[in-house]
Amino acid sequence: MSIGIGIIGVGTVGSGVMELLQTRAATLGAASGLEIHLAKICARFDSELAPYAQAGLSTTKDVQELLTDPDVQIVVELAGGYDLPKSWVSQALMAGKAVVTANKAMLAKYGGELFPLAAKHGTEIRFEASVGGAIPIIRALRDAFVASDARSLACIINGTSNFILTRMAEEGMGFQQALAEAQALGYAEADPTFDVEGIDAAHKVAILASLCSRKRVDFQKMHVEGITRITAADVAGAKEMGCVIRLLGLVEVHEDGVDARVHPCLVPKRHPLAGVNGAFNAVFIDGSTTGPSLLYGKGAGRLPTASAVVADILDAARRIHLKAPVVDLSWFGGEEAKIRPLDLAEGRYYLRFEVADRPGVLGRVATILGTQSVSVASMVQHEGRSGTTSMVLDTHVASEASIQAAVTEIGKMPEISAPAVVLRHYDRGFAE
Repeated sequence: MSIGIGIIGVGTVGSGVMELLQTRAATLGAASGLEIHLAKICARFDSELAPYAQAGLSTTKDVQELLTDPDVQIVVELAGGYDLPKSWVSQALMAGKAVVTANKAMLAKYGGELFPLAAKHGTEIRFEASVGGAIPIIRALRDAFVASDARSLACIINGTSNFILTRMAEEGMGFQQALAEAQALGYAEADPTFDVEGIDAAHKVAILASLCSRKRVDFQKMHVEGITRITAADVAGAKEMGCVIRLLGLVEVHEDGVDARVHPCLVPKRHPLAGVNGAFNAVFIDGSTTGPSLLYGKGAGRLPTASAVVADILDAARRIHLKAPVVDLSWFGGEEAKIRPLDLAEGRYYLRFEVADRPGVLGRVATILGTQSVSVASMVQHEGRSGTTSMVLDTHVASEASIQAAVTEIGKMPEISAPAVVLRHYDRGFAE
């Protein structure tokens, strides 16, 4: 049996998928027992399609031509974006075609509509490549952990931010210098906002949190912080504490809601997540019966991501051939998860204040912290410029509400010259 594939978008990932489908056709056929052929390729520009047209493949710039082609049984959406891809995917599903996508932004925003639509029409959306590139985290949460509820996870899921933080730690660079290097090497876009502000990670964490809780998590309601305020001094301060700074996505399922958030954390060097460097990704899962597990690999890139797409294509093709039931993810369109207020979180905190170098300032800061039931574990001061000093405090376990109340009050002091930097510690699991 031959299964026809239609690919929308032949950019970085799409061209990688094309390469794998063409160069590894014999291997893929042997693995699946099926013949998979490229029925139609769609892109915006003739220049993108020219190499494939010259190779004798059917090409088009009209998405509707691909979607209505009866020979296309699996639509592979790799164009990216929100609204247009949602329209294309909806049309494919209503026609009973299977969909494979790497588009985490679209799924995070519209999954509540698209997954029920797939179930209604007896077909499916496969989306392994949308989170973690070559790391099989979607399969793990959907299948491998079925006998062990993955009630909590922590992940490094954005390679750009991780590369920047790694370079800041390795070379003592400031944020802007590390970002410029990431852009020069192709790890960061010209406009890096989605990556460095945590938005890309939030899309992915919302998908993971939904799979963990089996309720739809709205990324727009999550607490999201990026890494733009992290300085070389913060990285050095973390090092003095035996930690590294990582942008983490955190998920924990509670009876009263889902704790899903993205923000920088201090991670002890003995924890496996601390050793995830450069553009690599990792997901640390704490299962109820399995205990801690770590999935690690390349979270982005042309061929790593393409390999996840091709694996999904093979799975979708097998299901079509066998006429097997689809995995029902229609619950994405059901109850929305209640996002647990960040104020309920507890942990240890790193606080940095830029203060005027005057007598009594430390005492006033300590008094405010004490009033809010925040106990200081250690304090270091570094001389700044023009009569200022950088005051770094590490706390014992405190509530987020207490920390934020204290930071707000301290920020009103006339001696404070800049907003405080607040970083949370993460030391769950392997850190003991």
